[in-house]
Amino acid sequence: MENELDEQDITPEEEQDLNLEEESDDTTDEADERARKAEEVANNQKIRAEKAESELKALKAKQTETVTPTTTEENPTPTNGVMGLKDIRALQDVPDEDVDEVIEYAKFKGVPVAEAKTDPVVQNILSTRKEERASAEAANTKQTRRTNSKTSEEALLNAHATGNLKEEDMEAAARARIKQKMNGT
Repeated sequence: MENELDEQDITPEEEQDLNLEEESDDTTDEADERARKAEEVANNQKIRAEKAESELKALKAKQTETVTPTTTEENPTPTNGVMGLKDIRALQDVPDEDVDEVIEYAKFKGVPVAEAKTDPVVQNILSTRKEERASAEAANTKQTRRTNSKTSEEALLNAHATGNLKEEDMEAAARARIKQKMNGT
């Protein structure tokens, strides 16, 4: 009976307020739950974004390391055989025979060709080779040509008279003798 009295003591307005409070508690709990889930999703997305960003930075750093050597220069010597404009300009006064030597040294040291060219080791090699070319040119000032000298008719006749005539010269000696007889000498 008390329950009945308790229910009867409550007015319809009070009953609505009680129902609203119960609903609002449910709604507040659901809203809190939704807010907590939304916050959790946002945190998860933030963590994934940070992770992806750090992976991207690591990938870019790795690509940068493989593309260029670990020099601080703007124009390092490329390993794929293609030279930049600065490299070509640096090599314009190097003789063709020595270009490969300078490029090899630049690749070995991992420096640009222009810097390798100014290195004392390369300068020594270039000056030594320059001296070698200069001395070789000086030693070979005249070209030696082999000439086919025709022996004169007199020499052929003298060789025939002494008996020192070679077989290849016999025909020429016979002609010279015939010519001599015709001239009457």
